[in-house]
Amino acid sequence: MKICSVFLPCAILAFACTTASAAVSEIANSAVEAARSYGAAVRSCDMGWALDYMYPPLKRMYAEQFASRGDKEADNARRIMGLVEESPEQARLRIQNGMRALREHYVKMGKQMISSGLKIESFTVRDPVAEYVLAPPAGMVSAVRKDKEGKVRADEFQENDERSRLVVLPTVLVISGPAKNGSSVRIERRSHIYAIRDEVVRGGVDRNGLTPRETRLNKWYFVDGNTDINTLRSFFPGLPLHIILPGGGERVLR
Repeated sequence: MKICSVFLPCAILAFACTTASAAVSEIANSAVEAARSYGAAVRSCDMGWALDYMYPPLKRMYAEQFASRGDKEADNARRIMGLVEESPEQARLRIQNGMRALREHYVKMGKQMISSGLKIESFTVRDPVAEYVLAPPAGMVSAVRKDKEGKVRADEFQENDERSRLVVLPTVLVISGPAKNGSSVRIERRSHIYAIRDEVVRGGVDRNGLTPRETRLNKWYFVDGNTDINTLRSFFPGLPLHIILPGGGERVLR
């Protein structure tokens, strides 16, 4: 049974992982409860619902990519380099169209999963193995600019500093479906997802007049474990170079 990793809102291709774990807070444990609703979307192959749980800055980045597909290559390059001025209304409509295209893409993937005979028997979220309290880019840049003596550390925050929390949650997915020879096969995949929530966010808008993060405070959102770790670092530069991840892999079940 061949299943494309992009079809699943949980990791299929694992990073090089360590089996170590770290102490986590009660806040991090609350991510497990929130992930149960996310798991319902996974089990039903409802990719539109799974998209609703995606961390909004990442979803917006994907929407930007979909919106750019409709632009002429040269015009898009000029816009990215800032050579073409874009009004707030134009930016809003472009992102809106990108979001619409992204949702259509995800819904289509879910339907393809079902029509192919794929069945997700179970999706289990286990206890967190690590949590990281982080400053988003704007907060870190602001702090560093004000720091004249090199005393600012990424893991030290004042009460009103911008702050987000990233929690690593191990997952176990059991999938069944038709194999190439026509028989049925069951596969267990062990991987992880990232639970993220913004806890303190300052106001303001970006150059296009849009809110910078577009998240609800203290609401858990989720990111696939197969998302490039450097993509996460574009949102959270303070994320350690070597984060703790659970072991991953797959096996055929009898």
